[in-house]
Amino acid sequence: MDVPTSALTGALRVGVQVIVNQKRPMLEIYQTIHNEFGPPFEIDILDSTNTKILRTDKHRHQDVFIDFSLVNVGGIRAENVTFQTSGDFVREPPFEKLPSIFNTNVRQIAPGQMLHLLRVRPSDLNVYAPDDPENPTSYKPAGFKNDTLSITVRYEAPATWLNWSHRRWRSFRGLSQYETDFTFDPMLFESAELPPAKYNG
Repeated sequence: MDVPTSALTGALRVGVQVIVNQKRPMLEIYQTIHNEFGPPFEIDILDSTNTKILRTDKHRHQDVFIDFSLVNVGGIRAENVTFQTSGDFVREPPFEKLPSIFNTNVRQIAPGQMLHLLRVRPSDLNVYAPDDPENPTSYKPAGFKNDTLSITVRYEAPATWLNWSHRRWRSFRGLSQYETDFTFDPMLFESAELPPAKYNG
């Protein structure tokens, strides 16, 4: 099966290769650490009276996060993709809820297509404790979370006449044709080094 180069763009962004000789969909979840810097901007450094500019410094905002992507590395499209999650890992407010895609039936994912699932920030990996017992609103990191997040992805191959009986038999048993399991463990990143920086602009 020939897969157009344009269809592989998303998969190549996470360093994977579509298995074109695999005559079935194969969905995999990839977690990637990003270390990105935004465009430079200038900040004026003022004197103690805030009236005279002493100098102008250039800065960039740094953005460190873990990106989770679903990629179809198989040779044909996946259909009726659904998600089931379990585990106690929760991101920090206001992102404690998982994105709505986890409650969605994705009708199809083409070979090489990458689908963004969620982003985890460094602050989401920490357990927090009161910084000052007399100030309960002040918190500081007190270790890494040991809660995990498990994701089960269920999906099917296209309903061709060759695939129809297998797909039908599984559906009678209340099962999807294929499934993939993935578990995110924050402890994996406790001592992880950041990748080389990427500068945007």
